[in-house]
Amino acid sequence: MNVLFWLIVKHVAPEWYGSPCYYAGQIICTLIAAVITWRDPPDWLDGILLGVIEFGVLIAGIIFFVWGIGYKLAFWGQHDPNTIYASANDVILPNLALGTGVLIAGWVYIRYLKR
Repeated sequence: MNVLFWLIVKHVAPEWYGSPCYYAGQIICTLIAAVITWRDPPDWLDGILLGVIEFGVLIAGIIFFVWGIGYKLAFWGQHDPNTIYASANDVILPNLALGTGVLIAGWVYIRYLKR
């Protein structure tokens, strides 16, 4: 996992190499690999890790959705009325955040509420 992380940083974000974020990523990859290869008989540690990953992704998606709503409603972001151009981030990212929220709501409905 560390080699994969190193390759991604080397080719996608070379400015990260040697930064605290890079070393934090290496530590996280090492811990994930240690937990996956750990020989605990009832697999309780793997279940904890998978639960943290699952709900962490869910919470991150909800936060991204809330950010998208706030950006669309002009609660935060660069909103200068005298600007005659818009960047791609002003259009794509809030829409992506709203779409993420809809997908998460559908996933929660199918997984938990439809039982």
